[in-house]
Amino acid sequence: MQSLETQLRNALSVSLLALFLLFWWVTTYSIHQLIEQYVVTRLSHDAEILQRQLTLQNGQWSWDQNSNEVIYQRPQSGHYFWVTTVNADASVPLASLSSPSLSDFSLFAPTDSQHAAVYETMGPKDKMVLVYRAAFAMTDAVSGQKADAYLFVVEDHSPIQNILRQFDWLFGLFSLLGLLGLWWLQKRILKRSFASLQPVRHSLNQVLAGEVASINHQVPKEIAPLVSTLNHVLGQLQSRLERSRQATGNLAHALKSPLNVLYQFLDDPHMNANPALKTVLLEQAKRMEVLIERELSKARTAGRGLSLQTFHFSDDLRDLLASLKQLHIDKIIEYQVVEFDFEGLDFDREDLFELLGNVLDNASKWCQSRVRVLVVLEPMEQINQMNQINPPGLVNAPAIRLVVEDDGQGVSADDMLLMQQRGTRLDESQPGHGLGLSIAADIAKAYGGRLEFSQHRVFIAQVAPLSGLQVSVILPMSAQV
Repeated sequence: MQSLETQLRNALSVSLLALFLLFWWVTTYSIHQLIEQYVVTRLSHDAEILQRQLTLQNGQWSWDQNSNEVIYQRPQSGHYFWVTTVNADASVPLASLSSPSLSDFSLFAPTDSQHAAVYETMGPKDKMVLVYRAAFAMTDAVSGQKADAYLFVVEDHSPIQNILRQFDWLFGLFSLLGLLGLWWLQKRILKRSFASLQPVRHSLNQVLAGEVASINHQVPKEIAPLVSTLNHVLGQLQSRLERSRQATGNLAHALKSPLNVLYQFLDDPHMNANPALKTVLLEQAKRMEVLIERELSKARTAGRGLSLQTFHFSDDLRDLLASLKQLHIDKIIEYQVVEFDFEGLDFDREDLFELLGNVLDNASKWCQSRVRVLVVLEPMEQINQMNQINPPGLVNAPAIRLVVEDDGQGVSADDMLLMQQRGTRLDESQPGHGLGLSIAADIAKAYGGRLEFSQHRVFIAQVAPLSGLQVSVILPMSAQV
């Protein structure tokens, strides 16, 4: 769907164009009609003067050659007249007279009443002339009989038409320039008006990135209720998220205390008298601990969208690696980060800490001495085609791939399938409950991503893979507002 600015600009442009076309047509039509009426009025005045100068004697017309109308005497002067009498049915001319300026040119002069009184026809020199026809009655000076007559007063109006055509072109040109000027001004006004919404857009991106919790910019009053409602909803969501995390923390403390008492009870020497009961209770206690950790992890996951602080790779990953070195102080582990060029992204800091912490902790347990983190930006469509899957949502969005690999012995293909099951532990000698990668998968899923397992796969051409397991965390990057 087109933006509101584009829709308004197109609609106003079409309206402006239609208005200017109407204005141009009305103006030119009015000017043409005004000039034509002026010429017709002048011709009617000339017709009145000529009627007084014409006489009818014995059925023959004569014109006073001594009149001041010299323009009708000069040949092809552009001003002509022709007079004729007609019979009773006004269809057959009986006697006629033409001005000396018309010479012997045969003028189209209809005498039937159905023809228009004002019309255009071809005149001398193949020029269009305007004709005014006047009907009048003339008394024969000799016989005293009255006769019906028609007087045709003609003017070559091609000079006026040429001037009108020049006016049409000039008026059209200036109208077009005015139209373009108003269109540019209208575009600037719209752009300036919608520019006032840019701070709102910037604030929405900041909210999405977790930099701010609400929109604090001044906005036009038309969208002020919308922004106010959005801020209210954002505040409610943030409050609910904080209450949920606080409640899960309280729940953890409330459940772990009786669970620790149960472990202490199971360690009592008296329980050795009933090993079967001790085994069952111990399994149930461990299961309770696994369930608690899993549900608390889900509750702590903020997911994409509202978050107070985003994960910054340059600082947060460095802090996480430093913590892992302290955690695995019994090993000398070299942590390496490749393609480290990402800053803040739309991922909650606590979520990424837990996700990467679990994956890196798993790699640190099984490595010999090296753990490598690869950060690669890939199209989600390319990742899906590579793995021959098509998950719903964000299929064509860009995605960030975080690959954690170690130099351990790796795992078999069958073990990779087992690792995708919650709570699976390939080596019981290592501490933990087998939930680390499952928790990481749950967090990735909350962002529309997933975990992938591989070995000896090349993700960056210049970097050779290590010998151990490769865990890829694929997270689609959200589009900016």
